[in-house]
Formats: sequence, C-alpha cells, structure tokens
Amino acid sequence: MAHRIPAIDRAVDVMEALAGGPSGIRDLALRLGIPRSTVYRVLNSLEARGVVVRGDGNTYRLGPLLLRLARAVPSGFDLVALARGPMEEAARALRCTVKLSVLEGMEALVVAIAESPESYAVTTQVGRRFPLHAGAASKLLTAFAPDDLRSRLLAGPLPQRTPATLTNRAALRRALDDARTAGCATDAGEYAPGIRAVAAPVFGPDGACVAALSIPYLDGTEAMREIALRDGALRCAQAISTRLGG
Repeated sequence: MAHRIPAIDRAVDVMEALAGGPSGIRDLALRLGIPRSTVYRVLNSLEARGVVVRGDGNTYRLGPLLLRLARAVPSGFDLVALARGPMEEAARALRCTVKLSVLEGMEALVVAIAESPESYAVTTQVGRRFPLHAGAASKLLTAFAPDDLRSRLLAGPLPQRTPATLTNRAALRRALDDARTAGCATDAGEYAPGIRAVAAPVFGPDGACVAALSIPYLDGTEAMREIALRDGALRCAQAISTRLGG
C-alpha cells in the first residue's frame, strides 16, 4: 500500500508479536525477520511511551498504555467503513470488482462493493441478495455459520440456478465442509452461467466469521490468474479482519 510509514508498520508488527506473550529481542527479530538493532530501537521507543514494559531476563510485554487506549475504543464496529480501504486497494491491485457480503436471514446480502478499474469487469450492486447454497460468498457464510442455520439450509429446498448449482444435499454438505477446512470457497458458475468467484472469511473480535470477501470473474480465466485472485481475496479478508480486531 502506498503512503505508509515503515517504522510504524514495524512497531505494530512488534506489538502484535508481543500479544502472544513476553519475548526477547533475539526472538522477536527471528520471528519478524528484521534486524535485532531495529527491534531494539522500536522497543526503546515503545517502552518510553508505556506501550511495552521490560521484564525479567530482558524480555518485553505489552504495557499499560494499551489498556487505556483500548478503553477509548467505541463498542461495536462499522464493518463497511473499516472494509472500504482494503477492498479498494484489492480492486486496484487485482483490477477486478471486490464485494463484501453478510448473512441476512437465509440469504447472503451484499453490503459493500469496490469497483474494478476495468470497464468490462464483472460487477453487482449493494443490496443484492443471493441464496445460501449457490455462490462462493454464500457457501462460505454458510460454512462458518452456526450449526442450526446449516441444518435448516440442508433441510430446505435447493433451487437449481444453473447446471453447476449444488442441489444434492450430500454434495453441498461436502462443499461446506471443504470451504471451512480450506478457509475459502469457490463458485464454478453456480448462480450465473459463465461467472465464477472466490471468497474468503472476515473474522470479528470474537473469532466468528462476520462477512465474506469475494471476487467474481469470468469463466475461462487462466489458472494462474485464478490463483492470484484467490490469494488476493485471502489477503484482503485478512486485512479487514485485522482492522476489526479479528
């Protein structure tokens, strides 16, 4: 991402590493892949501001300033506002449309879109609803949903949208299990002919999946391009999850 300050990025990397428990300079340098001298300077600055505290054996842990800052964070979060930056960055980098969907009853609801800079890219509209058994975002949301919702979906009708739509309950159950295990879901033209997609989960502070970040693309896209889109979706979803505290 352009217009960033590397020193701040490294300071946040150090704080995130210390969130796992106290560590020394050598261990942090190895884990983060940055020079020990850099870690030392970052820790000195953070210690001076109360962000970290030095303990026994020259180990460091997170400090009291973070507690005060955490108490100032408003409860709840604006999912769309926090997702906007990573989505727009991904749309520019991947040159494709990026969309964000959430569970709304027994449907997937599109709540945000970052448009592709390409004039001929696949797109959709905020407010569109999709069935939970057809499409990458839909299947991903269902895969990470509570057991009772999955049970209701699998017990109900599964209308066929295209020849690729999963209308067999056993096949759909396997697809949902695979999506949860892999941490992503794909769409082989299940909702609209000729339109494929890949989706990745966005996690909230409590570790639950709160949204699906998906990228639609045309059938016939080269395999290497599909891999790049999948990796881009995973990175974007992780960036949003980090903003949410997930």
